[in-house]
Amino acid sequence: MKYHSLALVAAAAALSACSDAQKASEVTAQYVPATQYDRMSCRALAEEAARLQSSVAGMEAEVDKAYKQDKTMEAVTWILFWPAVFAMDGNETEAGRLAQARGEAEAIRTAMTQKGCRA
Repeated sequence: MKYHSLALVAAAAALSACSDAQKASEVTAQYVPATQYDRMSCRALAEEAARLQSSVAGMEAEVDKAYKQDKTMEAVTWILFWPAVFAMDGNETEAGRLAQARGEAEAIRTAMTQKGCRA
């Protein structure tokens, strides 16, 4: 029984270590320079921030969905054909889009602060 528990712990550690998929909460913003928003008015910046904020929620859901699918596929792959686990690509595309959007949101907030816009 002791070895059975040890095997389960080792399997869980192996499963968690293989996929590079990220949860939405783990995705950090990609740097976007605020200077690209210099020519926008405070109103235009606020509108852009609102548009971006609504799309970020959808992107977060996509990242989390892809994360769950990747982890499920990883578990199934370990059971059925373990060498294929090392070929899994994670959710890099979805996480990249989210990181870009978060970076744009930060750049817009910075531009609004520099212009003295009210939030």
